[in-house]
Amino acid sequence: MNVLRSAVFVLCIVCAAVAAAHTRSESYSQWHIADSSVTGIITIPLREVMLLYQFGSAEVPPRDLFRQHVESRIGVLSVSGECTNTATTVLQAASGFIRVETNFDCGSALPATLSYRVMFDAAPAHVHYARAYRNGVELGESLITDAADQWSLADLEAASSYSFSAFLLIGIEHIAGGIDHIAFLLALLLIAGSIGRSVIAVTGFTLGHSASLAAAVLGYISAESQLVETFIGFTVALVAVEYFLLRRDGVFPYAVICLLLALVTGMLATVAGFLEPRAMFAYAGFGVFAACYLLAASGQESLSQKRGTTLLFIATASFGLVHGFGFAGFLMETGLLGTELFVPLLGFNLGVEAGQLMLVAVAIAVGAIVRDRIPPAFPQAVAAGLCGLGLFWFVERSLA
Repeated sequence: MNVLRSAVFVLCIVCAAVAAAHTRSESYSQWHIADSSVTGIITIPLREVMLLYQFGSAEVPPRDLFRQHVESRIGVLSVSGECTNTATTVLQAASGFIRVETNFDCGSALPATLSYRVMFDAAPAHVHYARAYRNGVELGESLITDAADQWSLADLEAASSYSFSAFLLIGIEHIAGGIDHIAFLLALLLIAGSIGRSVIAVTGFTLGHSASLAAAVLGYISAESQLVETFIGFTVALVAVEYFLLRRDGVFPYAVICLLLALVTGMLATVAGFLEPRAMFAYAGFGVFAACYLLAASGQESLSQKRGTTLLFIATASFGLVHGFGFAGFLMETGLLGTELFVPLLGFNLGVEAGQLMLVAVAIAVGAIVRDRIPPAFPQAVAAGLCGLGLFWFVERSLA
């Protein structure tokens, strides 16, 4: 138990080192190349665009601010010189995202190089995933960063697709930057109580999010990204609340509060116009699930060890299903999947698992070393912080 508490301490430090965002700063684009022209469509989460207000006027809407930023930070060069930016317009985008189309004309010359500096001034760690096409045929992909902001369009014909190892690395980077996924793992360690139960909990979570990730990417199931991100925050708060209710009677009022919280938040967001009315079904369903989860978890002490372990596995697998849709949303938004899905899906998923297991393993190992220095009240303080953070994500994302 002391080792697990120490591991929680280590993961808490990891969480504190990352900003309160779901993932690292990232955006995506698709570039369509004709004989002498280039058209790019850039997609970016709205939360990333808000970083630009440190340089721009607060009176400019986010879409227009990003359009202006794109105009000044992207250039296309041909063998004859700089190509002309003929138009940059805002396109319709999914909830929580901004899409901008920019067009370049190189005259009689062929496009040779794309210079991409979007967001790097505001977020130097920003990562951009770009994909290029010519006449509808995929040519290749590029990972653009602050240190590598030039892309040779002339060499695209010979460019190869992303390898398994590249998607593996993308998965590791994604989980390392996903503060809410790290927070959920932290909450799982809190309620597990032992290394053996932690293995069961992490295994259930892994199988759950692997199943929903594959189902979403392969097109069997689709989920609204805003709702997925919202309920991921709710899962963090819910598991943190469970920590305080372990081995306690009178859980029913807390279960009712969770149900009402989901319903009231969903209704307020719907009435205010932040959500479609049909989203209330999802909020109601998740509220019922949360209430049933707390009631079932409170009865674990009266169950046999085998049945208690089975319940823990089922519960964490259920949470994993929600988080898996979040992973799938990221992978599909990058536009890197193409027609061959097996390699990117397997590589990305294994990367997520590797990053997840490394975080837990390092936390437990270091925790075993510093366990005698952890104050007894520290786990309660961490659980309270996680609950508050999860509730903040739940409400803030409901009103995004």
